[in-house]
Amino acid sequence: MKLLVVDDEPIILNGIIRMIQKAHTPFIEIVGAADGIDALHKLAHFQPDLILTDIHMPEMDGLALIKEIQELNLCSRFVILTGYGDFAYARQALRYQVLDYLLKPINKDELISVLGRIGSTIQEEQERTLQRDLLLLKEHILYHTPLEELPLSAEQLQLLLPHPCTTIIVFQACESEPPLAAERLEGMMKALEPVSQKLYICQSHFLRQTVLIANDTHVLTDDELHRAYGEFIHTKGSGYCMGASGSKNDKGSIRNLYIEAMASLLFNRYFGSCGLTVFKENIYSCYDNLVHYIEHSLQHHISIEQIEKDMQPILLYFSGDSDCQNKLREQFLVCVGLYLQNVGLAPESIWGEQAAANVFSSKGAILEDARVAEILSQLIRYMRRTNDYQPNIQAIDKIVAFVEQNYKLDLSLDAVADHVQMHPNYISMLFRKEMGLTFLHYLHTFRLAKAKQIMQENPDWPINTIAELVGYENPRHFFKVFKKFEHITPGQFRLGNSSC
Repeated sequence: MKLLVVDDEPIILNGIIRMIQKAHTPFIEIVGAADGIDALHKLAHFQPDLILTDIHMPEMDGLALIKEIQELNLCSRFVILTGYGDFAYARQALRYQVLDYLLKPINKDELISVLGRIGSTIQEEQERTLQRDLLLLKEHILYHTPLEELPLSAEQLQLLLPHPCTTIIVFQACESEPPLAAERLEGMMKALEPVSQKLYICQSHFLRQTVLIANDTHVLTDDELHRAYGEFIHTKGSGYCMGASGSKNDKGSIRNLYIEAMASLLFNRYFGSCGLTVFKENIYSCYDNLVHYIEHSLQHHISIEQIEKDMQPILLYFSGDSDCQNKLREQFLVCVGLYLQNVGLAPESIWGEQAAANVFSSKGAILEDARVAEILSQLIRYMRRTNDYQPNIQAIDKIVAFVEQNYKLDLSLDAVADHVQMHPNYISMLFRKEMGLTFLHYLHTFRLAKAKQIMQENPDWPINTIAELVGYENPRHFFKVFKKFEHITPGQFRLGNSSC
């Protein structure tokens, strides 16, 4: 953890820093500042978890410094050090939500006790922040929410994935199997600990998936994955499938890694063993083209006859060795499988168990244009029936009503999907189609509208309190979301509103 100590008396400043360093508190990185102005300069390059500041300093006193830092959202935790036992200062400090108020000369035991208590609280908050950031990453990876629409900054992503190489491993349970048990997940994590410095896990019971995200200085090799998860590599008949993909220096394309890992999983499931680490066919580009065609045909009700005429342009999406039609066929079917996965369908639901087995079979005949047309037309017919059956506006109304009643809670797309009994990807599709924005965009917009209303009606309420009232447990998260969507800080909004 990082600590900034501000005091205009050099002897006291250095003494406090040495006192903390010798006590082995949770604060490992400590920086000193000679006064308020110096502190603001240091904060341009140093983001502390806590600030200890004297009150009486030249040019800018401690309370003015705290107010400035809060408005700039540079830190949210403060302890005041002063030689004055004046209650007026303490009362004003409480207005700024200062965590503690210590009198000089500093009592070592009292200071170390305060730092230990605050350090424990920060650790708990950091764990909650990590879980929230992982939830945002899950929204991007599994449900294709664009990174730019998430309140997940490049700095936060760098903290999650500090090393240059990332590997995504996907485990999927078949319909007849339960999701992976907690003890098995723990064993899976431990199996990768020796070869990965950062490991995260996220699950979706709708997709019946467990996704491991491994971040290290190298992409995990086939041998490392075999040693860790050999029991999953050859999964025919076991009820679980596995796929993986890795990349170097490409955090902005982590969703593509997931698509490649899913392609590896589906290829392994339907077409026999493959290079486990990556499906080397630029599969996400082919997949995006197929999704675009399917959604275009659904939206514009393109006839089956037209689909048959479109075969050549469709097959161009799956460009490969023209002498290897079998490879082309497998690539096309993997993309179909990915699409079904993304909309929450199994091949058996469209073609039936036996027909699906024949479609997705490594022993089938070479896939010709007519067969591609037949598979696509059957898929599009099924999707049209599904879309016609779903009352879109009523579904949106049901979701919106749930959000309006529960926006103060820790809502996620999974939680909403579980309540309304809809697939998360279907909810995402509905919001894009009917409202022109993602679910998370709508949720943040609704919460921020409530926050602005509260700030207008209660101009003296602390920002932290307002953040909590509208569903943001972490004030820094609220600040980032507000700045991202409103293009000003909460403090600037309040100042502009009060001047009207």
